[in-house]
Amino acid sequence: MRRGGGHIASVLPWLLVLCAAAVACAPTSGWSVPPPECEGADSASLVRGFEARSDGAPDPFTYVEEDGLPVLHLFMSSSLPDDDGYRPARLVHHGRCYLAETRYRGETSLGFPKRSLTVELDEGQTFDEPEHAGGFMGRRKLVLTSPFNDNSYLRARLAFEVWNRMSPDHLQLKAYSAVVYVNGEYQGLYTVMDHVDRDYLSDWGLDSSGDLFKAVDGDANFSRLDAMGLPKVKLRQGYEKKVGEPEDGDEAFRTIDALTAFVADASPEQFAAERGGWMNVRDYEDWWILSNLAYTKDSVAKNAYHFRARGPGTRFRFIPWDLDASFGQDWNTLRLNAEDLYPFTRENLVFARMLEDPAITGPLRERYRELLQGLLHRDVVLGLIDGYARELGPAALKDEARWGAQYKDFPRWRGRTDLNDFAGEVAYLRAWVDMRWRALEESLR
Repeated sequence: MRRGGGHIASVLPWLLVLCAAAVACAPTSGWSVPPPECEGADSASLVRGFEARSDGAPDPFTYVEEDGLPVLHLFMSSSLPDDDGYRPARLVHHGRCYLAETRYRGETSLGFPKRSLTVELDEGQTFDEPEHAGGFMGRRKLVLTSPFNDNSYLRARLAFEVWNRMSPDHLQLKAYSAVVYVNGEYQGLYTVMDHVDRDYLSDWGLDSSGDLFKAVDGDANFSRLDAMGLPKVKLRQGYEKKVGEPEDGDEAFRTIDALTAFVADASPEQFAAERGGWMNVRDYEDWWILSNLAYTKDSVAKNAYHFRARGPGTRFRFIPWDLDASFGQDWNTLRLNAEDLYPFTRENLVFARMLEDPAITGPLRERYRELLQGLLHRDVVLGLIDGYARELGPAALKDEARWGAQYKDFPRWRGRTDLNDFAGEVAYLRAWVDMRWRALEESLR
C-alpha cells in the first residue's frame, strides 16, 4: 500500500507549485479560477488585487462592452451542495466589483446547456446600469435569463416592454440585454431582469412586508378545482410564499386563499360589484389582454406574482413573470398559430369570470381596441422588434456561433424542421405579430 510513497512525497511540493501557478487548478476554496478580491468600494484597489489570466480571458475591469452591449463578468465557486443552493460569487460590471452569491434558476432552464442565474449582492451593495432599461439602478438582486429557447433573443424584453407601456400604473419589470462571461469564459447573450422580492416592492413604494405569492404551477388558477379538474386539498395549491409573515402554514396563505374563494364562489352579480375591493381591476384585466395579445400560454396561471399589502382595504396587484413563451412560440419553441385567439378561460377562473359578464367584457374590449390603435399599435410593436434586432444583431450572431449546434440538437426539439437561425426567427416573429394584430383587430370590431 505504501509502495512509491517516498516518490510521491518528493514530487508533491512541485505539483503544488505548478497547481498554484495554473489558473485551471481549482483552489481548495472551491473556486475554479481565482476570483477578484472585491474587498472594498474603491475600484482602483480592486484592479490591483486582480491577477490577469494567462489564457486570454478578458480583464473584467477594463472589458466593459462587447458588440455595443454592457458586459457582466461573473465569477462563481464550483462547490454547491445542491442545484437550488447559492454559491459564493463575484460580479464585475463597469469596473466595479461586487461581493455576491449566485445560483442557477428556473425549472426549465436548469436543463439547458446555457442556464439562467440569480445574482444576489451582499448587504450594502447595489448594482447600477444607468444606460439601459431607462436606468437599472439600485438593484441588490438581478436575474440573468438565458434565451437558449428563444433564438430571436428578444421575446422576454418585448413582452415586458408591452406590459410596461400598457399603463404607467402597472408594477413594471425592467429588462435589458448584456453579454455575460463566467469565470473568464464567454457565456453569451443574456436578458438582465428585475428580481421580484422584498427590495422590488420597496422600490415601488409598496409594503415590503406584505404578502407576495408566486404562482408556480397550473393549480394557481383561482378555482376550487386543480389544473386537472380535481378538487383541491387546499386553495393555496400552485403558490409559493415569497415575502410576508408568517412564511409557512395556513395563516401564511390566508389572503390568497380568500381571493381564490371569492373568485370561485361569488355570484356573477357579486363578482362584478365587489371585485374592485379584492383586486386592482386594471392589473387583472390587463393581464388577460397581455396573455391574449402575446399568446403567453405558459404564463396565464403559473409564472405570475400576486401581491397584497398588509392592513384593511388593500387589494391584490399582479406582476407578470417568465414571458419567453410568447409571440408565436411556446416554452418548448413549438410554433403557435397567430390567428388562434384562445381566451384561456379554462386555465384561469379570473379570466372566465370577467369574460362571462357583458358589463365587464364591453369596457374590456374597448380598452383592448384603444391599446391596439394607440400605445400598442402594430407599427409600434414592429418598430420595437426592429430596434431590438438591430441592437442585438452582432451579439446574437456570436451567441449563435457558440450555442447554435447545441440548440439544434437539444432533445426537446431535436429533429424539428421549423427551427430558425437568428435572422429567420426575427423574420418569423415580425410576420407573426403582423398577422396576430390583424386577427385581433378583426375580432374586436
